[in-house]
Amino acid sequence: MRDWDEAYTSGNFRDYWDLPYPSQELVAFVASMDLPPNITALDVGCGAGSEAIFLAQRGYRVIGVDLSAAALNIARERANKAEVRVDWRQGDALNLPLENRCVDMVNDRGCFHSIAEENRRRFAEEVARVLKPGGAMLLRGCRDKAEEGHFVFVTEQSVDRHFGRYFKRGPVLPIQMMVGKGYSEEGMKGNLVVLKRK
Repeated sequence: MRDWDEAYTSGNFRDYWDLPYPSQELVAFVASMDLPPNITALDVGCGAGSEAIFLAQRGYRVIGVDLSAAALNIARERANKAEVRVDWRQGDALNLPLENRCVDMVNDRGCFHSIAEENRRRFAEEVARVLKPGGAMLLRGCRDKAEEGHFVFVTEQSVDRHFGRYFKRGPVLPIQMMVGKGYSEEGMKGNLVVLKRK
């Protein structure tokens, strides 16, 4: 398991998974879903907070959950600078510090692909537990063998196996995930899927 706190404390996270702006996938998702302004959104594995802050700027009530206290410290500073309010919570994605059925939307950019295979069913159960029926999840993660050893792939099979009991899904689509300078210029080969809670 990675030492997440060390990556954030040292600043190394900026070279690999931090973005100074929200991903274009999330922007497109928000634009196309026509979500009402009073929804509650969860950014699971929120890291240093770029996407949670974007969601808060749209007027949503946002909860950002991450395992790393150091990541959340950076996220708080960024939210203060952006003059938005986010409910930052330190916690494990396998035991989310949220009540049942309390969120309308879940954003996952790279959390599920960091979850070991033996824990992925638990992750799906937790997301299903906190998401209201009819709620949506935007899921993105690695699909490239070049990243093997670091990530567990997000594929149609893995999505169906772990989320199928609780969610209906759209197509699993290939994307290029923009990442830090520690990767190649074209980014990471990823997959994207939108899930709807049954």
